[in-house]
Amino acid sequence: MAKMGADGLGPFRLGIVTGGARFSPSCPPFILTVCLVSMAKIRILPDRIASRIAAGEVVERPASVVKELVENALDAGSGKVDILAEVGGKKLIRVLDDGEGMTRDDALLAFERHATSKLETADDLEHIATLGFRGEALPSIASVSKVLLRTKTRDEPVGTEIEVDGGKIRDVRDCAWDRGTEVIVHQLFFNVPARRKFLKSDATELFHITNLVTHYALAYPRVAFSFRHGTRRLIDVTPVETLNERAYQLFGAEFLNTLMELDHRFEHIRVFGFVSRPNAARTNREAQYFFVNGRFVKDRLIGAALNESYRAILPSGMYPAAILFVELPPEDVDVNVHPAKAEVRFRRAAKVKATIVEAVHNAIATTKPVKDLARSGERTPWMGDRHTEGPKMRRASIEAFRLQAPLAPPTRPPRQPSMDFGFQRRAPQSGERATPPSPARTTATPAAPSTDQTDVPSPRPWGASTEITISPQCTKRPPLGTSDDVDVAPHSIRPLGQVHDSFIVALSDNGLLLIDQHAAHERILYEKFREAVRRRTVEVQSLLIPEVIDLSPAQAATFDRLRAELEAMGFSLGQLSGRSIAIKAMPADIPVEEGRALVLEILEVAEQEKRTDSLEKLRDRLAASMACRAAIKINTPLTEEKMRWLLQELFQADVPSNCPHGRPTVVRMTTREIARLFDR
Repeated sequence: MAKMGADGLGPFRLGIVTGGARFSPSCPPFILTVCLVSMAKIRILPDRIASRIAAGEVVERPASVVKELVENALDAGSGKVDILAEVGGKKLIRVLDDGEGMTRDDALLAFERHATSKLETADDLEHIATLGFRGEALPSIASVSKVLLRTKTRDEPVGTEIEVDGGKIRDVRDCAWDRGTEVIVHQLFFNVPARRKFLKSDATELFHITNLVTHYALAYPRVAFSFRHGTRRLIDVTPVETLNERAYQLFGAEFLNTLMELDHRFEHIRVFGFVSRPNAARTNREAQYFFVNGRFVKDRLIGAALNESYRAILPSGMYPAAILFVELPPEDVDVNVHPAKAEVRFRRAAKVKATIVEAVHNAIATTKPVKDLARSGERTPWMGDRHTEGPKMRRASIEAFRLQAPLAPPTRPPRQPSMDFGFQRRAPQSGERATPPSPARTTATPAAPSTDQTDVPSPRPWGASTEITISPQCTKRPPLGTSDDVDVAPHSIRPLGQVHDSFIVALSDNGLLLIDQHAAHERILYEKFREAVRRRTVEVQSLLIPEVIDLSPAQAATFDRLRAELEAMGFSLGQLSGRSIAIKAMPADIPVEEGRALVLEILEVAEQEKRTDSLEKLRDRLAASMACRAAIKINTPLTEEKMRWLLQELFQADVPSNCPHGRPTVVRMTTREIARLFDR
């Protein structure tokens, strides 16, 4: 123990002196005490500030408010939950339920921090069966907004109305009310301007709310959910008995038909729900819904297990749709690891992951993956993703063509109008069925077939084909337009023919060119669409019979945001009842049969861009999607005239070297490089 000095100050006097205090040893003790207090750097924050800081952990955006209020409604045993939002939830959020309600005393306690009816002891944390349990939701929301609460139990004669402004209770009064609770949140973050400044656009915030309500509607099929944004009703589902019925209510029959049902158990773990067929994958993860014991979560382990299950089936950048539920004993999962309870921690994580993988594998095993996507207009596996490896070449696969007329180099012509590649460009007339396009026939005469029984015919003028080995240096050709390439004049290019009706072989002054006909046409159409949208001169074709599309809640919210852009691109879209829309007209360059898929793809692209505020970037992505749908497909024979048009248009494009998605359009082999193949 430190010894006290003669004046009773002891070590305190020494600390003050060595710390630079300017008081003499004869200072009275009370003066030194005041000095010590004034030097303290740590202080207790006022409740007003502490509440706002704590609210930041729970209330991140308008969707966070909806989440907490909907969870309270479900915990109260509600059979119907009605949600209303205005201006993306920034101006107003209202959640109305028909649950058990609260007494006046309970309603007042609900605005006190850490006041809850769901926990009594620390051991209860091991067996949580409710969505909420911390007692932070209402006080956190009330501290950063203006809240009006109305509630009533079955037994009370009148209801209770409480008005809270920035965490302070302004008024408590009786009200006429039916059983249940209504919470109205006005002006979220009105007293935290820094947080309000970081909110995203109204459309983005609306998307998050819609996505959240969709999750809980899936998790609780026996509860009716209604969600309106202003006067637009985005979700309206009645109680049903099964998950299958609820998925149909939310997404429609078309989406449901792409799913496979699964239900698998291992020990005390159950995994059930739906996953998509391999040929119905998407370019984002927006259609993945994960639940643990009825709680909506964003769990990395479940996502990793799902990706692992599809790793050998889907190309890079493609993701399955999934509605996955994991059920296990409450003591085997910790839900108290995230401020918003959006993440969980499994006690037996490896077993949970293995159970999910096995469940998905079993579901996939019941269906045959689609290996040939050429019929649907997609790339075949050997065309594949940029990151996938094509098959080994067994024989030379370039067919020689004997053209009927010599190809004299023409003079450079001006840009020609779009070439008709045989697609159905018009809507079917009355009493007429839409038929698929008949493939165009090339005027070039192929060489006589070889008697060699191989998959690829050998070109007659080159003699009998043999096994060949191509060096890595020759298989990795730089695309046209790289630094080691030279300019190619359109008039100097002569088409020779096609490889597998997918790649054009052309001759230039300096060697050989291989052109991806789909990617090349994509580039041409992309620049045409962008220019037409900029000039507002998009050519339009009207449909005799409008195409009706049923949208999911998230797609409906995206459509509301994107409708003006779609119309600027040449679409005429009508709003029907519920979440249905009708395509009345579309760009003339788009095949009629591609209209439905294109609109859905555009909405998917827009969902991917929802976090960006760049309208130009979004327009680029939409134009790229339109170009991809309208471009000639692989496995399409082309006449010499069409090949000429395609090459001339490509090399007059602003960026001829790549398609809008970044894939190369042209690969060049110089005469010198060809000679090296023959050791010359």
